[in-house]
Amino acid sequence: MKKIFFSVVLLAAVASNLKAQDFFSYWGDRWDAYVSAASSAPAFLLQRYFNQEVSVEEMKEAFHLHKDDGADASIYAVFDSVSGLRNSLMLVSPLQRHPDKKVRECRGVWSATRQLTDLVDKNGKSQPQLLEKLNKNGKTQWLDGERLRLTEPRSYMGFTVSPCVCWEILQEGKPLADARTEADCPDFFSYAEVTTMTLDGTWDSHIQSGARLLGAMCGLDYAPLRGDQGERSFSVLLYQKPTPARVKYLDRPYALELLEPADADKETRRLFEALQSFVASLPDKTFKPYYTTDFRVMTGRYYRVTVNKCGWLVEDYLKK
Repeated sequence: MKKIFFSVVLLAAVASNLKAQDFFSYWGDRWDAYVSAASSAPAFLLQRYFNQEVSVEEMKEAFHLHKDDGADASIYAVFDSVSGLRNSLMLVSPLQRHPDKKVRECRGVWSATRQLTDLVDKNGKSQPQLLEKLNKNGKTQWLDGERLRLTEPRSYMGFTVSPCVCWEILQEGKPLADARTEADCPDFFSYAEVTTMTLDGTWDSHIQSGARLLGAMCGLDYAPLRGDQGERSFSVLLYQKPTPARVKYLDRPYALELLEPADADKETRRLFEALQSFVASLPDKTFKPYYTTDFRVMTGRYYRVTVNKCGWLVEDYLKK
């Protein structure tokens, strides 16, 4: 049903000669609802923890280093983890403040109810006796203070990222204050692709279908190749322009870099420039930022683009 709905929307758009730059107003309430829900981390968290951005050059270098990576090692191997309806990685943990060095050197496994259920040492071995010792006095002062989590983190070109940041401060083991970002979907395309919002799935459940929608929207302005032109594929980095540039280009906040092929032919270059023009027309907040485990903000998206006589296909490099 969802795919049928999506096809109907596209057919209606084409039939009415809708242009990509008008597409956001065409979505109407859907775009308004997305914008009202889209939020970055609260200002105090950006100042305290996420006060640097991953540079465009570093994102480009990361692509060439990691584009062919296979299965990644567990992203929870170093950090505390929280299991529950939404798994989390804990960047700031009460264990980091414990007076016992043996405890500080362990990785904690926490339940959704803030109970420490396991301690794992640097060799990956569980330490039940150390855990038992801690749980005998679970309301000790070291449990108080800040906890900072990334929800459902994912590996992305050598970075570990999530659009969902959760922060809380505990007093006597109970939450005193909390703040979080809203990120059921990390961009408008994956948000618009979902016809019925549900509680199941994760923030990246519709990343790929959203990327396909991005390609379909680009195709409203830029025709596919003719049958005798074959097929072209290329990889790009989409990113939000750095802060100084956004002062000047508030209405055109996104840019595109060609990552490969390095020796793109004339037709590939023309297609890249078409997508580049489309991306430049996207309104602010179309993409939400990712937050990384090294306490930075990452605005980039890595896409593989294929164009042939059937149209534009865009695929995100993000892996489950």
